[in-house]
Amino acid sequence: MEAQASDRDSVARYVEAVRQQVLAHRVDASATKAATQVPGDGDAVTRLGNILKLKDDAAGGTAHAPAGAAPYLERSVAVSLVQSAVEEHVTQRNAAGLAGWWTRVTTALERLLHPGRYTPDDPNWVIKIAESFLGHLAEGNHPFNPEPAEHPISDSARLVLVGDWGTGLPRAQAVAALMAEEVGSAIADGRDVHVIHLGDVYYSGLASEYQRNALAYWPISPDQAGDGVTSWALNGNHDMYSGGYGYFQTMLSDPRFRFQRSADGRPTSYFRLTSPSWDFIGLDTSWYPEVLFEGLQAVLQDPQGQYVRTTADGDQTQRRKLALLSHHQYVSAYSPTDIGPALGSKLGPVLQQDRVTAWWWGHEHRCMGFLPAPGVRFPRCMGNGGVPTAPPDGSLPASVAWENRDQVVDAGQTWLRFGYTVLDLHGDRIGARYLNDRGDLVHQEDIV
Repeated sequence: MEAQASDRDSVARYVEAVRQQVLAHRVDASATKAATQVPGDGDAVTRLGNILKLKDDAAGGTAHAPAGAAPYLERSVAVSLVQSAVEEHVTQRNAAGLAGWWTRVTTALERLLHPGRYTPDDPNWVIKIAESFLGHLAEGNHPFNPEPAEHPISDSARLVLVGDWGTGLPRAQAVAALMAEEVGSAIADGRDVHVIHLGDVYYSGLASEYQRNALAYWPISPDQAGDGVTSWALNGNHDMYSGGYGYFQTMLSDPRFRFQRSADGRPTSYFRLTSPSWDFIGLDTSWYPEVLFEGLQAVLQDPQGQYVRTTADGDQTQRRKLALLSHHQYVSAYSPTDIGPALGSKLGPVLQQDRVTAWWWGHEHRCMGFLPAPGVRFPRCMGNGGVPTAPPDGSLPASVAWENRDQVVDAGQTWLRFGYTVLDLHGDRIGARYLNDRGDLVHQEDIV
């Protein structure tokens, strides 16, 4: 991640600089189009100015980290889009430059001769950032596909899960390399294998961010995909901050994700993997029609709730066990305000029948297992794929059975280690392993 887009002070300066360009009517044509997506009173400039503010509500406990210690990730559509625009333009400019020592020489000379160029103090540069931000905002949201993808798997399959992984940070790359080893060992053992991302490519899910932070390190090769290894990705709130276009049109259009299609061939954001003993349903808990929806709490676009109910009812004589996958959490020990009513309401009939054996989710950047929750025997959070998060203080919360508190010191700060999960099916039993970014086993359990 580029420093100009990931450092909190730099982000604050860019957001204010973009705001001033908007208020000064220097990008009126783009502002008029973008403002159609912004509700509220006042003219276009006023409405856009009101959303261009830092909330100081950063993901993963990074809001007040020292400069350079961790990327600043705020749960705001406008701020995330500005960050994406800055990174996109800085990356393009760097790619257009000369390589090696000559780039360093010319950059140093440029800073001496033009100290404010390509910074928040450069009006022409900021206007480019503003135009990009406004252009993505004006696009609105990609349509939701109401039809799921369905795919058969075996009762000896391996599922490799990772959540909130799409930062491209070095330790996130290390997670991907370890996941690739799990894929290779499954193939060697004769298992069919399926890799699933539980959502969030940062900052706002632009196509370039999917290419740079996710697809470049995705732990399945094209040859493996051609041999039947499948890839799946859920929709996270950060994926929707640019309208979901990068998610639907870039991530899901990659040939490695070719099975994540509804029957009519369109990319879809929810799916079901079915073995003789299990149904794994991946839910889209982030798609919402309002462009500025921040997605702090889960939503569940119809007809997903009914789809889960129909699957859960199933064939009464050969009823499979049910496991759910989602970006948002069902329960939380550290972020209770992120628990909304949608999941409990729309999945209520299934939960009341105690039909959900296990549920794995992300959103909260931790790896932890909860005690049984209403309707779910094994509730599990595993959103620790790629976002630096400060370790918690004190003993385990009362609702938590176990928690990964392995730590690493990075840039002088102490963070929780990243990680991933491996689920090995053994008929109607799942052997679950939770591992960190060194490949160390954090927790192991049987899901029955």
